[in-house]
Amino acid sequence: MSLTESQKKVLERLNNQVQDLSDQIKKKDEELEKKEQKIGELQKRIVEENKAKEELKAKIEQISRTLEEKVKEINKLENKIQEIEHKNKDLQNKIKILEEINEKQAQEIKAKETLLQKAQETISDREIKIKELQTQLNHSEEREKRIRSVFEKDLKYKIFYILRDAGSRSFEELSKALGITLIQLKTYVSELKSHGLIEIKGENVEVAKNYK
Repeated sequence: MSLTESQKKVLERLNNQVQDLSDQIKKKDEELEKKEQKIGELQKRIVEENKAKEELKAKIEQISRTLEEKVKEINKLENKIQEIEHKNKDLQNKIKILEEINEKQAQEIKAKETLLQKAQETISDREIKIKELQTQLNHSEEREKRIRSVFEKDLKYKIFYILRDAGSRSFEELSKALGITLIQLKTYVSELKSHGLIEIKGENVEVAKNYK
């Protein structure tokens, strides 16, 4: 049975519409594939993609509206469009999850930055205190040098400094080092002990614990 010219035109128009719709769906499939690729990129750079995600959401909403219009226009292709909408919904859920992760990470980064700033302030304060303590130590060392230069001439203080610098020594070792008799040495040691500066342990003498 042959078709009339008007039937042929109608058939041709319908075929063209079907082809156009198929091309549009193919195009939407390609767009969805691109969006899935963008999702992979978003996972690698969550912090930097806030602006891109907003653009992606706008495009997805535009695709959703377009798909809804195509569903109304093409009953034969309804299953295909529903499948695309399902994929679209999955993409939106993934984007929502990524946004939540991004927000959480941003909060964590902000908290870490705050901790880092506090740590830097603490370090700065401690460096200042260290400098102050170092200055005090330098002054103390200078004072000690001046005091030692004066008191080292006195045998009692010379005994004290020898024991403090060299550690425990016997009476005989101290006697030889100072060039004095044991009797003289024990007299000086007894006086230093009476002031709590040194301790006698058997035949050895050492600086009291509080002065080590």
